[in-house]
Amino acid sequence: MLDSMRNAAKSWVAKVLMGLLVLSFGVWGIEDMFRFSATSALATVGDQDISSQQFTESFRRWLQNYQQQTGQTITPEQARLLGLDRQFLNGMIRDAALDAEADKMKLAVSDNQLADIIRANPLFHDAQGNFDPRRFAEVLRQNGLNEAAYLASERQRFLRGSLADTVQANFVAPNTLKEAVYRHRNEQRDARYFVLRPAEQDIPAPSEQDLKTQWEKNSAQYTAPEYRVIAVIKADPEDLAPAIQIPDTELQAAYDKYKLDYFKPETRAILQIPFPSVDEAKKAKERIAAGTDFLALARERGLTDADASLGELSKDKIFDSIIADAAFGLAQDQVSDPVQGKLSVVLLKVTKITPEKQSTLDEVKPELTSRLQLEKARSAVQTTYDTIEDARAQQKSFEDIAKEVNLKLVITPPVDAQGLGKDGKEVDVPFKNNVLKQSFESDTGVENDVLTTPSGGFVWYEVREVTPSAVKPFDMVKAQVESDWKAQKLREVALEKAKQMVERARNGTGFEALAGEAKAEIKTVLGLKRNETTNEFDQQAVAALFMVSENGFAYALEGDGKGAKVMQSQAVLIPTFDPNSEEAKTISKALSDGAGGNLAAGYAADVQNEVGVYVDENMWRQVTGANAN
Repeated sequence: MLDSMRNAAKSWVAKVLMGLLVLSFGVWGIEDMFRFSATSALATVGDQDISSQQFTESFRRWLQNYQQQTGQTITPEQARLLGLDRQFLNGMIRDAALDAEADKMKLAVSDNQLADIIRANPLFHDAQGNFDPRRFAEVLRQNGLNEAAYLASERQRFLRGSLADTVQANFVAPNTLKEAVYRHRNEQRDARYFVLRPAEQDIPAPSEQDLKTQWEKNSAQYTAPEYRVIAVIKADPEDLAPAIQIPDTELQAAYDKYKLDYFKPETRAILQIPFPSVDEAKKAKERIAAGTDFLALARERGLTDADASLGELSKDKIFDSIIADAAFGLAQDQVSDPVQGKLSVVLLKVTKITPEKQSTLDEVKPELTSRLQLEKARSAVQTTYDTIEDARAQQKSFEDIAKEVNLKLVITPPVDAQGLGKDGKEVDVPFKNNVLKQSFESDTGVENDVLTTPSGGFVWYEVREVTPSAVKPFDMVKAQVESDWKAQKLREVALEKAKQMVERARNGTGFEALAGEAKAEIKTVLGLKRNETTNEFDQQAVAALFMVSENGFAYALEGDGKGAKVMQSQAVLIPTFDPNSEEAKTISKALSDGAGGNLAAGYAADVQNEVGVYVDENMWRQVTGANAN
């Protein structure tokens, strides 16, 4: 799996994503990374030093936040194998160089502008979408930041972004490139095809030696997986919360503090019909007064019932304040006089009014109790962590530790890396995917690093037993081996026959004659695109069809492996490029974004060359335990 991750990390897409992750998580993990340290510099960027301690702490925080926000566990060793540690250092170097460039250009952002940026961040908004100072303070606290450090890091991030955005903004891809991509995406082909399916009698019966050879050469198919018994202790805020008692006095104080969270403003179900003028609206109002149904009138004007409905909204959710004031001044089922809104003249009707409601303490007591329990649990979980780590340092067993902290100890039955027991059924493992992944990279007798959960909890685990994987005896899997051998032979026969038929078709044998030999029906499919599949044509068949010219012949294995498709490409449609179409605009944006990103990366590299960058590779090896990259 690590090999796959490592290969994926080499792609340009992964590099772009890593850059975005470093940029976004940098807000929470690198706020003090350019304060000078007395320790030796791991890297020097112009006149700024990045110490080994700054890198280590920042990278650790980034990994922790990454795990909490994605729910995926990644250890420092895995990060090193993927090269994420070096990419992170490169991100710190890039940011330092851009900071130096911003200083050189005397760029600045005003306090008011910075405040507007922070207030607009959804991370700090309450349930109504408004900036919440309490939420702001809580998020900073959870991430170990104070307000001054956060403001400083946001100021730097904004200035860096201003430089990068200026470089990559407004890049326009040439029409020739856009047209080439458009035509490649939208080329369509028709095809005639038939499917030949060899019968089992078309292949010889396997000998005993054939089956043993199949078993020996494909031993992985007949190998029982490795099983492990794992002991797990999980301390999550959700696990600790139910046992925490909340006194009535605290509930009252919390209710007073969070009272607005349990307030629901008045809402109204509103119908609206727009008109081009006040006069037309007045005439319509007269018809309604005379008995014409409001929605019937809306339908006369080409509106559906859904078009005429604004929904059930609170006053602050209506964009036009003039219309909001008018709607909330009506009685239920009353139709308004013509209202001259900001965009049009409308008639309004309120069909339902739900009064505002302030829930009482008794009404929200269960919800508020759970909320306070969880808040306290988030603090208590750190105490539990310290207690368990102290106990582990004293070499106490998991059984004793679980009793000491009053948490459940889970000892799994033998389980494989996919979470299945020996009976093939799912095994219940706390924090399952992460615990299994790490357990199968550990061993018995090893003290493992604690895992962190997305909700801020901790998980400890140890491997108790290992049952190695082993090839199942031939006699035990003989029936499966024979079935696999026959399936493989059928695939080989199908492909070979399809290949021969395509060769004969290319040499002049009629398509109908070939289908007759195969006793197969010729079918037609229309409008295939290069990057689309259908029930009849999977990606392999589509790819084969688009590799030949018009009227050319191709073949591909069927998805079930029991036959092969013989195809003849028919009409080829090359679409006309319309630079004003929505798809052309989408292609243009994708090309521009990609090229713009490359320009920004090139600019950042030039800035680094200008200010000068030095990395102490000997110190790097000491810090990461890796060879220099």
